[in-house]
Amino acid sequence: MLEFHLSTIVFTIINLLVLFFFFRKFLFGRVNAVLEERARLVQQELDEAKASNDQAKRLQQSCQEKLDHAHEEAGRILAQAQAQGKKEYEALLAAAQEDAHKVQRDAQNKLAAERETMLRDARQEMAQLALLAASQVARQRLDSESDRAVVQDFLKEAGEGV
Repeated sequence: MLEFHLSTIVFTIINLLVLFFFFRKFLFGRVNAVLEERARLVQQELDEAKASNDQAKRLQQSCQEKLDHAHEEAGRILAQAQAQGKKEYEALLAAAQEDAHKVQRDAQNKLAAERETMLRDARQEMAQLALLAASQVARQRLDSESDRAVVQDFLKEAGEGV
């Protein structure tokens, strides 16, 4: 059975008190210091993590602003390139139209010149035919330059009347 002796109880209480003060002096102070240091380090790391997170958010916002600005710049450059391309297209189109008009004018001028040449050649042939016919009728040959001039004048007047 268990027996309770007052001396055993008192010695146990004294042992516990001595042990408690001993632990308190040598163990609890150091353990509390280690725990406080550990809590301080954890708080410091939390503060550093929060600062790093805030800095990362600022950098992300800055990068997003730069990206938005780059998109705006790209849009502006694209719009300028399209406007420049349209201007160049219109300039090339105008130049091509001017060239086409020039070719058309040149062709018309060339056609008019050829027509005049053909008319002149036809008049000369008519003059020669008229001289030939007149010489056959008169049975003489008309070679003089004055006779030819008279026939050409006649043909000019006849050509203007047509």
